[in-house]
Amino acid sequence: MAPLAKAFKDLGWEVSGSDHKEIYPPMSTYLLENKIPYIVGYCRENVPSDADLVVVGRSALLVDPQNPEYLRAKELNLNVRSYPEVLVDYLVKKNSVVIAGTYGKTTISSLVAWILKNAGLNPSYMTGGISLNLKDGVRITNSEYSVVEGDEPPALFETDPPKFMFYKPKYLLLTATKWDHPEVFKTEKEYLEAFRKLVQLLPFDGFLIYNKNSVSKSVWEKFAGRRISYSFEDSDADFWVEKIVRKKEKTFFKISGKNEIFELETVLLGDHNLENICGAVALCFSLNVSKEIIVNSVRSFLGVKTRLEFLGKFGGRFLYWDLAQHPQKVKGTVYALRQHYPKEKIIVVYHPSASVLKYRQILPSLETVFDPVDQVIVAKTGSLKGIPREERVSGLDLAKSISKTQKNVFYQPVKEKIIDYLQKNTKEGEIIVFLSSGGLEFFSLIEETKKRLNEK
Repeated sequence: MAPLAKAFKDLGWEVSGSDHKEIYPPMSTYLLENKIPYIVGYCRENVPSDADLVVVGRSALLVDPQNPEYLRAKELNLNVRSYPEVLVDYLVKKNSVVIAGTYGKTTISSLVAWILKNAGLNPSYMTGGISLNLKDGVRITNSEYSVVEGDEPPALFETDPPKFMFYKPKYLLLTATKWDHPEVFKTEKEYLEAFRKLVQLLPFDGFLIYNKNSVSKSVWEKFAGRRISYSFEDSDADFWVEKIVRKKEKTFFKISGKNEIFELETVLLGDHNLENICGAVALCFSLNVSKEIIVNSVRSFLGVKTRLEFLGKFGGRFLYWDLAQHPQKVKGTVYALRQHYPKEKIIVVYHPSASVLKYRQILPSLETVFDPVDQVIVAKTGSLKGIPREERVSGLDLAKSISKTQKNVFYQPVKEKIIDYLQKNTKEGEIIVFLSSGGLEFFSLIEETKKRLNEK
């Protein structure tokens, strides 16, 4: 929402906003730097009676279905739109590129937007994070191209279609269809059906890019148009990764496909990011972007903030932060760190805040995920309203599932005790990675850990 506010301000609009509680970095910093005012707390008086547009985020109604600002806007008969509706009205273009799937969306959409920008196509774009290359997460241009990260959850109300159904894809990339968002999709069958409906939106003159190893065949097999597959090291795909050479600061590798070989280098860590890059390369090359521009863009791409972001060295320890929550995302992150630091001790602080981790059926998926690391600390967890008691998951439950293959794990809900442990039980040269989608409490944990580790 903050990057969308900035995009409208760039167009000359007067913009303000609100949230139910205090906003934390990086978005609070972003709003401050761009001089976009916001109010903490929802109140009827926050809604200007002459507003031309009121954008309502789904979380605003999840927090309070009787949100006073939403009700006031409706009473005033203002132009009230959901986030995806606004993107369709102002950002989505004739050549709409949509990136969807369980994971990898933000990195791929950021890289695709970066490549198309360097190709002179000046795309409009929306990515779900702050790219370290692109100035903003949302940009509205007069180009005929747009790149949008497509999420699965509904637009505003539970009965609404998934957000990605609004974006009118002409070119679609699917990263994975591993069941997620159980609070919305009660079964894997429901989850896959949402992606099948998305694929059905593609015009015959468009194309579908899909991860050969992670996207269910039932999702893509009935699309009669152009289909292009990609993979990490599976040479049966149309594009695949090979000949990987890892050095301390960069990874060198090749992508083969369509009678072309791309010799590439990247500062991003991990096999999952090589797979992400492969998808982006397959898509952009299929859009007739030149090989030279693709290679140079991959080389200069720095990644996305809070996606395995290196926070710095504190007290001799190397600190990272990643939004990874879903077991498959976590697996990619920890394996990437182990590849980069093959001999160093790696400690994970896991903050299980994602909705998928609130349901008991996810527990078996956590087995083996943390095996590459040396220590796991499960931080404070909570439950979602509406989940029956017998289906709820506690922090102890998560730790128990992890412990089936990773013996060095414990649950610690008290922030100060986690910081004490990290200060007393880690040494210079060791790696600490925080896995969390954020929140003020977790952000303060990271900041206080930095300070304590720097103390002598």
